[in-house]
Amino acid sequence: MKQERKQELINCFPEVPTDVVEQMKDGKGAANFVVFITRGQELFVRCFHRYSKGKVIAERQRYVFAKDGAVRYGQKWHCVKRTYVWEPMKEIREPVFCNRGCAYSFDNRYITLNCDAVYKSDMRYCQIREMTCINARIEYLKFYCRHPNVEYLIKSGYKHLIRDQNMGYYGNRISLDVYSGINWKSNNLLKMLGLNRHEFRILKDNEEHFENYIHWRDQYPSMKPEDILKLVDVFGAEIGTGTCFANITGKSLLRIAGYLKENRVTKWDYQDYLNQCRQLDYDLHDTAICFPYNFTEMHTRLSEIIQYKANEKAQAQLEERYEERKRFEFASGSLVLIQPKSFMEIVNEGKALHHCVGGYAERHSKGYTNIFFIRRDSERDKPYFTIEVSNDYKIIQCHGYKNDINGKPEEIMFFEQEYGRYLDMLKSESQKKQRIGA
Repeated sequence: MKQERKQELINCFPEVPTDVVEQMKDGKGAANFVVFITRGQELFVRCFHRYSKGKVIAERQRYVFAKDGAVRYGQKWHCVKRTYVWEPMKEIREPVFCNRGCAYSFDNRYITLNCDAVYKSDMRYCQIREMTCINARIEYLKFYCRHPNVEYLIKSGYKHLIRDQNMGYYGNRISLDVYSGINWKSNNLLKMLGLNRHEFRILKDNEEHFENYIHWRDQYPSMKPEDILKLVDVFGAEIGTGTCFANITGKSLLRIAGYLKENRVTKWDYQDYLNQCRQLDYDLHDTAICFPYNFTEMHTRLSEIIQYKANEKAQAQLEERYEERKRFEFASGSLVLIQPKSFMEIVNEGKALHHCVGGYAERHSKGYTNIFFIRRDSERDKPYFTIEVSNDYKIIQCHGYKNDINGKPEEIMFFEQEYGRYLDMLKSESQKKQRIGA
């Protein structure tokens, strides 16, 4: 739009309809409004901010959109007139209603009013009513002025190629983000998208896969469009994931994608399964291994095997320290303190008493801490209380059913006191041995 025309339009802004003004005043709290108005073929836009207190409404910015372009107006201080005047701005972007320095808000989201005015102006074919997915409506109108052929994309199901993006240090500024692969110089939809007729038919009702389709096509230009769409359906944009699966198994991408889709296996579950197979040194080039008949059953079985191996290692570590932990064993009255003989005993103790000691099983096996069971002497196999002791002979915690939901019995509190004194004795003996050894 030429500079002379921008200056002429400054004085052409229509008044806001009375009912729209009342609409802006009706409500509580701060709010922003964008009002569309027409005069002739131009679409005029006026932007208002309603303050949080009272019904005061202030105009912030103005826009004009027409066939010959768009312009934004802002208010600047005029030194001669000693007042603010409207002047054309160099950049056209979303309106700013509250600056970050405002005491109470800098939320620049807005409510659009009098939208039907768009369809009485040069912007009548902009499809803004269809673009409910975007909030940057002002920037969209600016974009339409420059590329009116965007109408073809929207009508053909490709409106997702135009979307919002958050900008600014605080992410409080919304701008328009448009897919960069569109040929805007052409008015032919196929040329705009870079598709041939066959590809366009294949993507019918699958338009949301367009960007990923192009991504895969660039990587595998000789592959059939139907096959590319199969890969997109399974892997999305993750070419690296699909390629990794193919390298590990020695099978084609299409075969892998077909297996995952047919068996309803997600790429994340399959990746986990392949990692399990590698951990167990299975031959992933064997079809029976990489494409199991019952994936869920096989995946579960491998999880159990790996867990068993982990438990087996933890059990070996626990047994290595069993003899040295015998010094912690203790008895007082009708209660005895015994140490677990297996990794799974600790896990089962947690299950029986509904507390979290099972999560300490690995730390106990590695010697980072010490877990013991307090049992009645007459019922040594029945879980009662669990106690944790540090390597420097201190009681860390002692809990029963559901972490003592019913409170601690007196016999347990007495036992803790007695056992604390016993640990002090063990500590003194240990320190004495260290001094003698030194």
